[in-house]
Amino acid sequence: MGKKKSAVFLILIAVIVLGLCFICTVSFPYGTDNMYTFNSVVGMMRKDAYLGGMLLDGENYLGGGYSAVYYPEGVISASEYEDNLAALTDTKEIEEYKETYVRYPDANGSVYLERKTACGEDGKVSDSFKEDFSAAVKLMKERISRMRLEGTSMEVRDDFTVRMTLPALFDAQSVVFNTFLRTGDFSMGYGSDAATAEKVNLRSTETINDYVKGAASRSRRGTPYVMIKFTEKGRDTIAEWTETADDTSVTLFFYVGDEAVISLPVSSAIDQKTLYISGNYTAESARAVAVTMDTALNGTSTSLGFTLKETVRSEATFGNWALIALYIAFGAAFLGMMIFFFVRYHMLAFAHLYTFLIYFVSMVLCVWAIPFLHFGIETLIAVALGGILLSVTDAMSYEIARGMYATGKTMTSCVKAANRRMLLPVIDISAAIALFGFVAYFIALTEVSLFAFTFALGAVLSALLVIAVNRFCWAALLATAKNPGPFCNFVKEADDE
Repeated sequence: MGKKKSAVFLILIAVIVLGLCFICTVSFPYGTDNMYTFNSVVGMMRKDAYLGGMLLDGENYLGGGYSAVYYPEGVISASEYEDNLAALTDTKEIEEYKETYVRYPDANGSVYLERKTACGEDGKVSDSFKEDFSAAVKLMKERISRMRLEGTSMEVRDDFTVRMTLPALFDAQSVVFNTFLRTGDFSMGYGSDAATAEKVNLRSTETINDYVKGAASRSRRGTPYVMIKFTEKGRDTIAEWTETADDTSVTLFFYVGDEAVISLPVSSAIDQKTLYISGNYTAESARAVAVTMDTALNGTSTSLGFTLKETVRSEATFGNWALIALYIAFGAAFLGMMIFFFVRYHMLAFAHLYTFLIYFVSMVLCVWAIPFLHFGIETLIAVALGGILLSVTDAMSYEIARGMYATGKTMTSCVKAANRRMLLPVIDISAAIALFGFVAYFIALTEVSLFAFTFALGAVLSALLVIAVNRFCWAALLATAKNPGPFCNFVKEADDE
């Protein structure tokens, strides 16, 4: 490539990369009286519950989350007990109500237990209630873990209440809160009304798993849906129920406990092993419904019901300036990196700059576009580690070329040798990190899995960019240099003498 073509190429790639960096990172108001706002890709990213920040209009970013407290059957709060008692006027009713509930002393009187449900006549918690509550807590934990949401937590308070917290970035809090409180067995039926629908008549040797394998959620072409997978027996049952759907309207009901989780009007016969149900679902709400049904089918069994109370909004854990602090830290690290490269390698640092900026833009677009990724501490650390891997690899290849150039070899042969020597190590290291990261994504906890997947993605991108972009930019830059040695800050031993 000639000098002019190389210069044109470098200018063109600089304009494109800088434009993409601007689109990815800069938000600004425009129009009369700043009526409109251009949102950068980073600005549009979903961010985790721990981070807060300031938007252009001065409002706080929606960090933090939403919490709800679940009370199991037989347990009420002290405030509810007092309100119910105050609403009674008849002396006999007041006495009967007082006899129905007993104050639970181990929770400092914050909850009351119903006799014959949660405790015996002596006021002591029954062993059966403890077992049912433990099973219900285990079920809740199963459902939360399968949602794979960072910033989600669940804790048992006052011994017999459950507090669940969902991140503010999650757009289906109410669906999760109301769906997850449904316990009991999975069942299905058909008819015109959920309360009177005809259900599957299970024989003594059968369970619902003889009819339904499980439930899951997917998104196809931007449309989220819930999948219900049937066995052959379940497929035949659904086909029988819907064989007259062409002439008579039929509604299929899928229950968890006594509540219908899905009510599906059917207008034509259904004869398939997997039923795909779409509607007003988002990806999150579809996953919540599918998780609720699948855990009722294949998870912990419990019949203890819950009542949802006390939904509140919580602030971002790391404060409202956490995002700004992260941006400043990332910018300072980037500036320090480029100062090192320009001092050490002079104009050759532009090859690394182009490569790193393309890596940064690519990772930003990936985190924004991949549905289960979002901006958070884990993803930012993973992106930074991928950038460090890229920077170290570039520096090592430059140092190999520097050492060979010092022995008197030509710049062209040094560059080719450095790229050739670094090729296999780059591929091996990146492949190992990618394999570890992608495997860890499927087996690790939510926070670790997000980090692992993002780091694996960063390792693959950094390897591809080092092999392709850095090598190409290095060659193009050298084509514009009159004296390659000073251009790259490479010195021959003879020159030193």
